[in-house]
Amino acid sequence: MAGTLGMTKSKSLSGEKAPKRILWKVLLIALVVSATAVGGGGFYLYRTEQNRLAQAAASSAAMAEQMKVQAEAMKYREQYALSAQDLKAETFRTMFERFPIDVASQRTRLRDAVKARAKVDPHLETALLDVYDAPLVGEDPPLFFADLCDEFMADVELMLEDFVQRNPDLDNVEQMTGSLRECLYFGYRSEHPPKKALDDVKEFEATGDPLVLLALLKCDFGDTRETNFERVGKASDRIAESPESFDPVLAALVHSESLLCHAVDRNSDGYDAAVRRFLAAWPVAWQEASSRSPSVGRDHVCLTRMLQAVDVLNSVAQMDFLDGLTSAEQPDVPAFVVHAVIGQFYRRVAWDNRGTSYVSETAPSAMETFGELANVASTHMVEAYLLRPELAMLASAPLGMQMASGSTPLSVHHWFRLALSGHLDHQRAYDSYSFASMPRWGGSEELQQSIASKCLDTETPDGLVALHSHLFMRFYFARRTSDVSMLDEPGNLMWARRSVDAWRKLSNANRTYHYGERNLGDALQILWEAGQFDDVSALLETIGQRSRIVNWKTHNMDEEEVRFICRMASGASYFSWMPIHQQLVFNSERLDPAKIASLNPRLDDLESIWLDNPDFIAERFSDLSAEAIESKREYAMRMLARRRTQLNLLDRFHRGEQVKFTVNELAASFIPAGNHSRLELRSSEKCIGEANQLDLELNGADGDEQIGEQSNAPSGLETVEVIAESDDPMGGYQIETDWLDHSFFLWNQIRYPLPARYEVTVTFMDATRSPYGVGLLCGPDGNGGLRNELRGAQIRFCPGAKFLCVNSVPEKAMSSSSYKEWSLSSENMRTARLRLDVGERGYKAFFNDHCFHESESPLRTDGLFQVGRCSSRVYTLPTGQKSVFNLYDFEVQKLQQDPFAESQVDDGGSDFFESEEGRLNDAEDFL
Repeated sequence: MAGTLGMTKSKSLSGEKAPKRILWKVLLIALVVSATAVGGGGFYLYRTEQNRLAQAAASSAAMAEQMKVQAEAMKYREQYALSAQDLKAETFRTMFERFPIDVASQRTRLRDAVKARAKVDPHLETALLDVYDAPLVGEDPPLFFADLCDEFMADVELMLEDFVQRNPDLDNVEQMTGSLRECLYFGYRSEHPPKKALDDVKEFEATGDPLVLLALLKCDFGDTRETNFERVGKASDRIAESPESFDPVLAALVHSESLLCHAVDRNSDGYDAAVRRFLAAWPVAWQEASSRSPSVGRDHVCLTRMLQAVDVLNSVAQMDFLDGLTSAEQPDVPAFVVHAVIGQFYRRVAWDNRGTSYVSETAPSAMETFGELANVASTHMVEAYLLRPELAMLASAPLGMQMASGSTPLSVHHWFRLALSGHLDHQRAYDSYSFASMPRWGGSEELQQSIASKCLDTETPDGLVALHSHLFMRFYFARRTSDVSMLDEPGNLMWARRSVDAWRKLSNANRTYHYGERNLGDALQILWEAGQFDDVSALLETIGQRSRIVNWKTHNMDEEEVRFICRMASGASYFSWMPIHQQLVFNSERLDPAKIASLNPRLDDLESIWLDNPDFIAERFSDLSAEAIESKREYAMRMLARRRTQLNLLDRFHRGEQVKFTVNELAASFIPAGNHSRLELRSSEKCIGEANQLDLELNGADGDEQIGEQSNAPSGLETVEVIAESDDPMGGYQIETDWLDHSFFLWNQIRYPLPARYEVTVTFMDATRSPYGVGLLCGPDGNGGLRNELRGAQIRFCPGAKFLCVNSVPEKAMSSSSYKEWSLSSENMRTARLRLDVGERGYKAFFNDHCFHESESPLRTDGLFQVGRCSSRVYTLPTGQKSVFNLYDFEVQKLQQDPFAESQVDDGGSDFFESEEGRLNDAEDFL
C-alpha cells in the first residue's frame, strides 16, 4: 500500500508538473519568438537606418558633386572684375613671372627698337625730333590698315586650303573659293564685297562651314543681329565638334566672335561654352602663328580681336586665360602677346581703382594705388612694343598710360608718332592723343588745333585721317559757353569747310563703317551758323542718307528748315535772312528790345520776296511737282509766323512780363525730339481738368485746392472759361512713351538771357515709376539737351520716386552720376510744379513753390529752357510699360537780380601732372 501510495503520489506530482512544463515551454517559445521578433525588428531597423544613412551619404555626395559641377559651370558667369588683390595673388605673379622683364635694360632696348624702326620708316626720325610741327606723313607712302589686311590674306589662303579639304565634293570649287576669298578680303578691309561674290557665299551658307559663316559675318550687313548671332553660334559649334579639321587662327577668331555675341546673356549655357572655347583656342592659335612666317597683318588682326574679347571675361576667366597663354604646353606663344595682355589687365584695374574724376576730386589713396598699378602696366606695354614695334596698337597703349601716369621714357607726342608709323589710320592712336592734348592733361587748345590742321593736311584714299581732326576739335566745341559761338574762332569755319572734302572722300570710298556722327553734326552747325549755305548743301548732298545720323536738335538745327533756307536764301533774300539767322536762330540770348524791333521788318521783307512773287519758290524747287511747291509755300508761311512769335516772346520777356505760353507759342518754341509714341498739343485747361480729376480719385475732395495751387491755374479776369473761348488758349502737351525711354525732350529754339525763372507743371497720368521721371532744365543744347556735359541746373520729378537735382555735370558717364537726392514724393502725388530760378552764379530749385535746394556755383547754361527726360544713363530693365504724362503751364520770366552775387570762378584745373614741356625735354634727351 505504501508502494501504491508512493506511485500515486509520484503520478500526482508528475501530473502537477506537466502543465508547468508546458507553460515554461510556451513561455520559452514566446520568449524566443519575442527575442527573434525584437532582434529581427532591431536588425530591420538597423538595416533601414544603415540604408538611410548610405542613401543620405550618397545624396550628399551627389549634391556635393552637383554643387561642384554648378560652381564650375558658374565660375565664368559671375561678373566679378579683376581687382588689385587678384593681381597681388601668388598664382597671378607666378604666371607673369614666366615672362620676366629686364627693367634695368628696358630703356636701352626701347631706344634701340625706336632707332631700328626709324630706319624702316625714314619720316619717323623727322617726326620724333619735331613732334609739334612735323607733318603726319613724309614723302614715302605710309602704311594703312588696308595694307595689314592684305598681308593677313596669306593666312586666309591657309584657311581656304582647309576649306577645300573639308568639302571635297563641292562643285565649282574654284569659283566658291574665289568668292570666299573676295568676301574675306573686303570684309576685313571694312569694304563692301562684289555682289556676285556675296551671293555665291550665301548660297553655300546652308552647309554651315565656319569659314563661310565668318565671311558672311564680316561682309553681309543686310541681315539682322539675330541672324549673325545664329551664324557665329553655328560656326563655333562646328569647330568645337572637330577642332583638328580647322585652322587654329580661324578657330580662335570664330570663338572670339561667338564670345562677344554671347556676352549679352552671361547666364546662358552658350556663354559658358563660348568662354571655354575662347580660353582654349587662343594659346593654340598663337602657338601655330609662331611657326609661320612673321606677319604684322596677322598679329594686328588677331591681337585686336583677342583683346576686345578678353575685356568681357570675368576675373576667373581672365586668370585662366593668362595661365593658358603662359603654360608650358604652349611654349612658343609670342612674348609680346603675353605682355600686351598683362598690361591691359593692369591698366583696367588701375583705372577701376582711380575712377574718371579729376585728380582734385579723387582720393589720395586711390591715386596712390593707381600710380603703382599704372607703372606696372606701362612697363609691360613698353615691353610689348619693343618686342613688336611694327604694331600700331602696341604704341598707342603706352600713349594712354603716359598721359595718365607719365612713367614711360617717351612723351605722349612721341608715342603718337610711333603709333602712326605702324599704320597711319589707327584710330585708337588719335583717340588717345586727343585726350592727351587737352589742357587738363598737359596739352593746350593751340596743340589741339595744330594737330587737327595736320589731320586735314593728310591725304588718304578714304579721307579718314582728315575726319579724325574732329577728335581734337570736339573738346574745344564742348567748352564753348553762352558768349562763345562756333564762329568766334576763325579756325572752326576753316575746319568745317575742309571737312566737306573729307566727307566726300569717305562717301566715295567703298567703306562699310559709319564714322563721324558728331563730326558731321558739328561741321553742319558751323557752316549753318556762318551762313555758308552752299557748303551746307554740298555736304548734305555728299552724305546723302547719312544725314539721318545727325542729331539735328542738339546742334540748334531743324533739318527741314536747313534744307529750305539753303535754297531760298539767295540774292536779296540772303541779306534779309542773315540778320534773323545770326541774331534769332543763333544768339537769341543777346537780343535786346532795340534789336528785336529791327528784325520784324526783315521778316516782312522775306514775306514779300518769297510769297508775293509766285515764281520765286518754283524757280528754287524746279525739281518738285506743283503740289510739292505749294507745300513749300505753306511751309514758308509757317516758318515766318514761327519766327515772329519767337520775337514777340523775347520782347515780352525783356519787358519783364510773366510769359505764359499759349498753344501756338508752345508750337513755335518747342520741337519734340526722341522716341515717344504719341505727343498731343492741347490746352492747359484740359490738362488741369485731368489733374484735378486724378487727384480727386486718389486723395479725395481735399485734393482739389492743392492741385489748384500747384497748377498755377489762371485767376481773376483770366478765368479758365475765358481762356477756353479764346483762339489761342494756354497750352500744354500730353506725351506717351515707354517708361524706360530716355530720349524724349522738348527742344527750345530760343534762349532767354539770365537771370531768369523757368516753370512747368507735370502730371503723371499713371503710377509708372520711371527712373527718368520728367526734368526741367536750364542748360546748353550743344551736347544733347538734357544730356549736356556743361554745367546746368536741373530738377526731376516722378511719383513714388526721388527728386533728382543735378548740381554740376549731369550723368557724364553711364555708370556714374552726380545726383543729389531727396525722398519727398508719394505715389499718390501725381502733379508737381517745377521751378528754377537761374543766374550766372547759381540757381534755386523749387518744388510746388517750396525752395528745397540751392547751389552757388558757376553755370554755363546758354539760357536754354528745356523740358523732358533725356538722359545718357541707361537702365537694364525690361521695357514695355507705358508712361503717360502731361506738361502744361509753361512760364518764363526775367528776374531783376541774380539768385547769387558774383563770387566764384570756374575750376582752373589741377597741378598734379608735371608740365608736358618737361616731359618732352626728357624724351628728347632719351632719344
